[in-house]
Parts: sequence; C-alpha cells; structure tokens
Amino acid sequence: MSYGYFSSDGKEYIITRPDTPRPWFNYLFNDRYHALVSHSGGGYSYYLDPKYYRILRYDHIHTDRPGRYIFIRDEKTGKVWTPNWQPFRKPLTSWQCRQGLSYTTITSQNDGVAAEITYLVTVEDPVELWLVSLTNRSKVRKELKVYPFVEFISGDVEVETCYRNIICLYNEARYDNKQEAIISFKHPFKHFHKQGWSFFGTSAKVTGHDTQKESFLGRYNDIQNPQRILDGKLGNSETRGEDMVGVLETGVELAPGASKEFVVVLGFTDKRNDVPQLLKKYKSVPQAKKELAHIKEYWDEVIERVSVNTPDPEFDRMVNIWGKYQLCAITHWRGTSHYHGVEGGLGYRDTAQDSEGLLSLELDIARKKLEKILYYQYNSGHAVSGFSDIEGTWENTAAKGVTKKADVAVWLPYTVASYIKETGDLNFLKKEVAFHDGGSATVYEHVLRAVRYIYSQRGSHGLPLIGLADWNDAYDHVGLKGEGESVWLGMALARACRKVKRLAEFVGDPKTAKEMQEKYEELKTIVNTQGWDGKWYLAAFNDDGYKIGSADNKEGKVPLNSQTWAILSKVVPPDRLPKILDVIDHYLETPYGPALFLPSYSKFNPGIGRVTSFAEGTKENAAVFSHACAFKIVADCVLKRGDSAYETFKKLTPMNPAKSDAERYRVEPYVWAEYVIGPGSEYKFGEGAFTWNTGTAPWMFTAATEWILGARRDYEGLKIDPCLPKRWRRAWIRRPFRGAVYEITLRNPEGVTSGVREVTVDGKKIEGNVVRPHSDGKVHQVEVLMGSNQKPVTRNQNRAAKPRKTAIKK
Repeated sequence: MSYGYFSSDGKEYIITRPDTPRPWFNYLFNDRYHALVSHSGGGYSYYLDPKYYRILRYDHIHTDRPGRYIFIRDEKTGKVWTPNWQPFRKPLTSWQCRQGLSYTTITSQNDGVAAEITYLVTVEDPVELWLVSLTNRSKVRKELKVYPFVEFISGDVEVETCYRNIICLYNEARYDNKQEAIISFKHPFKHFHKQGWSFFGTSAKVTGHDTQKESFLGRYNDIQNPQRILDGKLGNSETRGEDMVGVLETGVELAPGASKEFVVVLGFTDKRNDVPQLLKKYKSVPQAKKELAHIKEYWDEVIERVSVNTPDPEFDRMVNIWGKYQLCAITHWRGTSHYHGVEGGLGYRDTAQDSEGLLSLELDIARKKLEKILYYQYNSGHAVSGFSDIEGTWENTAAKGVTKKADVAVWLPYTVASYIKETGDLNFLKKEVAFHDGGSATVYEHVLRAVRYIYSQRGSHGLPLIGLADWNDAYDHVGLKGEGESVWLGMALARACRKVKRLAEFVGDPKTAKEMQEKYEELKTIVNTQGWDGKWYLAAFNDDGYKIGSADNKEGKVPLNSQTWAILSKVVPPDRLPKILDVIDHYLETPYGPALFLPSYSKFNPGIGRVTSFAEGTKENAAVFSHACAFKIVADCVLKRGDSAYETFKKLTPMNPAKSDAERYRVEPYVWAEYVIGPGSEYKFGEGAFTWNTGTAPWMFTAATEWILGARRDYEGLKIDPCLPKRWRRAWIRRPFRGAVYEITLRNPEGVTSGVREVTVDGKKIEGNVVRPHSDGKVHQVEVLMGSNQKPVTRNQNRAAKPRKTAIKK
C-alpha cells in the first residue's frame, strides 16, 4: 500500500494518507531549538537539551499523541474536527502532509472548510511557528471556534517521567493578559535548577484559554475526547501543582470563499524578560511567511553547496537532499529522536563522526563540534562517553576519569585528521584546548594522547581492553571484570595509528611518525595472530577469554565490523582478504544489506551482555545495522569494488524495492534508518527502525561524495579517486574545498570501476590525480577520464560458510 511520494524536485515527501504504519517525522531546528514533528503534528519540542528543557509532552510513537493540534468547532452544528487528523482520527474530506526541508505542512478539508497548517522553527530564535490558514469552501457562512493546543512539560522530562506525582507539584501555567499568551514553567526545586519558561500565543484575538489538563479534558477523558472543546467553552483555568496544557480560543467567521490567516507562537527561553519581545516579534503572519521564505532559501543554498548528478536519481536524492538534510539535522541535535524516551546530551563518538561527515558541507559547525569533543577529553587521553552542555558529562564525575566506553577516544584522531585535510589549517593543531578534567594542550597533543591512551590499555592478548563497550554498545558485559578485549578496537586503533602517522609526516614530526608506524605494525600482528578465527576475524574476548564471533559459537558468528575494519585499517593480509569478503558477500548478505552478525542470539549470555537479550534481529542483535553497512561501503571502495559498494548503498536507501511494502518496512521512506530488523526475527524481518538519529547519515554522505564519486580531501589537495559501478558512464559532483569550488565531471567510457587516466583543471592537464588548492574564491572545472588495467577485488565463489536463504518471509 502506498502512503506517499516525492515531489518533482525531491524537496518534499508528500504523504497522502494519515494512517501511516508509524508516525513519519520531520526535524525542524535552529541552533537553539528543535521540534520533532510527525505527519499529523505529533512529537515534541525542546530548547538546548532534550532532557533538561523539554517543552512538550509526547507519550509514544504507537499513539503519536499528544501533539500540536488545531481544533475546529462549527458553532452552528457543534461538530469538532482537526486538520491534523489526530487526535480524533476520523475520516476527513481530504488530507495531505508535505514534509519539507525544515517545515511541515498539513492541508485538509472537512465540512466545507479547508485548512492548512505549516510548522516551522525560526531562523535564529527559540521559537516555532504554526502558520494557519482557513478557507470557507462551502456556500454558507461559517462561524467557527478555533483552538490551538499543546501539552506542556516545561522542564526536565526524566524527573517528570520518574516522579510525575511529585514533579507536577512544581508546575505553574497562567494566561498573561498583558502578553495575551500562556506562560508555563516549573518552580525551582534544587539549588542547581536552571529555570526556563514556555510561552504559547497567537496573532488571532484570544477569547478564552485553559491550562489545567484535567479540567480541559474532563473526568476520565483523554485527548481523543476533550470535554471543553466538545462543549465549546473553555474554563479560563490557571494551573499550580498539576499537569499543564496550553489551549487558546479564537473566533473565526468566514463568508463563502473567504479566508483567514493567523500564526501560533510556541517557544522557550531561560530568560523570562525575553518572552514579551519574542511574542511581539513573531505574532505576525507576514513575519512567519518571511521566516518560511528564509528557511527555504537557506536549504536551497545548502543543497547546492555540495551537489551530485549521476545516472541514478534515487542516489542523487539521498545525497543532495534528504541524506544531507538528515546529516545537518542530527549534527545540530543528535541527543534524541521520536523513539527515545528521556535521554539528553550528545554521544562523544556520535559527535565526532557527525563532525567529520559535515566538513565539506558546514565547516564552521563541524569545527565547533570538533572543539567541543576536544574539550570533553581527559588528560589521560581518554574521553567521556557523552555530555550535556547543561548538566555535564554522562559519567558526571570527570575528576575520577570514569572509563565506560573504551572506543570513544579513537574517533578523535580521525576527525582532526580529516579537518586538517579539508582546511589545510596547520595552525589549528597548535591551538591550546583545555581538557575536561583540567589543564590544556595543543590539538596535536590531544590527538597523540588519544592514541597512546588506548594503546596503553590492553589485555592479555595484546588487544585493547573493551571496558563496558566498544562501537557495539550492547557488548556491555564483555569487560565487566576489566579483562575483556576488543578485536574491532584493535583494528580501529591501528587505523588511528595510520592516520596520525600521515599527519605527523605532513607536519614534519618524524619521531611521532615512526612511533605510530611501530604501533601499527604491532597491532597488525596481534590482530592477525589473536583475532583471526580461521575464516574470519573475531569480535572480542570476554573477561574469561571466551571468543565472541567465533565459528565455535552457536550464535553471533562472523561480526561484520571486524571484517570491514580489517580492510579499513589495512591489517588484513592478501591471503585472508578473499575469505572475509566471502562471508560478507554470502553469509551475512540480505535484501537490505549485510547483517551485523549471524545467527542472532536467542538467550541472555552474562558474559557478553544485553546484545544477547534483544529480540532476535533487532538493534545490535544481528540487525541489518545501517551504520555498519556504511563502513562496508567505504571498505568496498578501498578495495575498488565499485559494483559492491553501489549495491549496498542502494540496499540501504529507503527507496530500495525490498522496502517498498510500507506495511512491512513501516518507517519514513525518505531518511536513513538505524537498522532493519534482521532474518533472525520470527515475523519482523525487513521492518525499519530508529530513523533520523543514526551515524549512518555522516558515513553515507562521506561514502557517496568522497569514496564512490571520489572527491576526497587530502593533505596535498583534493584527491580524485572515484569508485563507480561499471554501468555509470558519467557522473558529476560539485564541492567546496579550501576557498574555491570544484565542479568535477567523471567520464567512464570503458565502464571501469576505478582508475584515473587523466585529470584536467580549467582545460589544463595536471600530473596525477590530486588537484592543488586554488583558494581564490572561484569555480573551477575538473574533467576526469577514468580507465585502468587494475582489476578490482571480486567476490569469491568458494564460499567459506553455508549460504542462507534471505528471501522475505511471507
């Protein structure tokens, strides 16, 4: 069953039915405010941090309630409906939602009234706007009462959830007659409480209001049956010490064919005195339309900043528009999503990868994020697992240097090296940056400490200790006793050593370059001696020396990350490469991409962790984990397997034909999902899960632009090294680089996957395939002729593991 389609320009996904299998969300945001808006107006908003400054309540994606609603009551008939469809979920004459780049528009019609609501977040202020239009399509005069509605939390959602009977006693919500708006807040209840104020107003004339949830809904009612709306008379209630809503009433009279526009203003500030000026600024339909125009102009420019054109329009749509938008959205607001509960802050490794992925697109934001993760590193070289700018680190005990996730610091060298390649800014390496637990050092020293710290924390096999997790957060019992080791992290550290070696050579530091080469060679030997299982690499050893990912295991065999990172880190010897490619291509493969491992765990193993308790095929328990599949795409490109890289890229896209059954796939068909439920599931194989907030976004953008299309940053300049599917005879990419813009045309007349025969820049042939930076603010034309006698690594037909049936169960 079809629920929608892309607009002709690809900038909107148009949803044609409100009863989608899951709520289909959009991210609306600026640097301070984030609104998660479903196709029916569900979701929540927050200021700065999704835990501490949550504005709106949202129960769960299974109900997609409560939300941002406009209730409409016909005063002559007493009929009540909402343009949203939710929360009544009654049939409407017509309904449509357009999810656009930083706006959501719902249009519907019922009882002769056409309605349109456009949700957006302002360009710079912590305010969201609802631009509302009502038109009388009937032949009779309409007398309506219109009620904008929200349900407030106005504070810390975690404590609200845990202690709702107590925390509600701190609530207050009142209608401010002077501001003609509802103000909602929580009274301080701890010495470190950081207070904030929600506000809710409209440009329309307010004739009534309510803030008491219970009296508004009526006894034993819920939002599907709000008594005050059904009765057509609000109670003008004020709230102190109970659950809060914000409901405004305005009268609208419409002659046949007449229309009325108004704007609803919802916002939050930690400065009470800012409320009047924000309301005054935005309670204006022209201002709302101006903000919407600015938003569209901004995203048009972002789309053009890095742009591709290939024979595959679906590839282009994800790279140019939706994957790019998702990357920008999560880089701003990685700490939450609609499927999250009460979490806040940002993960360290997430922020590092987001920053690296964003470098070619929004360099200033990427650098700010990079400087933040530099600060959240300890003197030892290790780093925090995550952090909130409001509440501090996830460990909340920086002085003790708590080490939870063992891998976090390994992502710092990657991001710093990529930043230097992108900018050529060697002065950045000399910048003094504070450590989170005191003292400071240069950025270069931060990087060295990260590598040296992980290298120093190794176990009996010589591999890095895993602590409470490596990339796989659900391996949380592998190292509970402090002795478990990660094979994958050994590879990741080897990759970091290679990165830092090249950086050291570039800055003229031969001593460090030698040190890193020696560390790399040692790790390479250890990984291949201790981490090899005969036909593939292991994932880890637990505290008791138990091999995880081994052929000797009944479950959890062939860890995908250990195979792909053996390639990315360049530790796999030539004779072992065909073996690991074989298990990737044949044993792990599914119609959605390779599974994280197989088979799924079926019961809890206290020596491994919660990964073994997840339902089979879900999350890290053998799902098709998109982030890990993105690693595989880059590994394919390293090996010049252009067809394999492209095939996996296509499988991950939401347009994959295997995902065309929306009743099975369920989630948004326009953004990357964190995972697809794997073949271990009894009845959910092929269902998408956890969209938007995923490390897939930065890696897929990088895989497409730097590896498949091959416009890759390097220390000496822009390296042109494409890895295309053979059937692509031409492709094009535009990207900025060090103060100039390069429009690169790739010609592939022989249908090869890789190899560059000739490069011309502005009509002049250059030596090699590295375009030296022009830094002149101009646009330069780069023509690339592909062709090579080099043969790519191909799939090995001698299967190392018995092939599985991967057809979708009916």
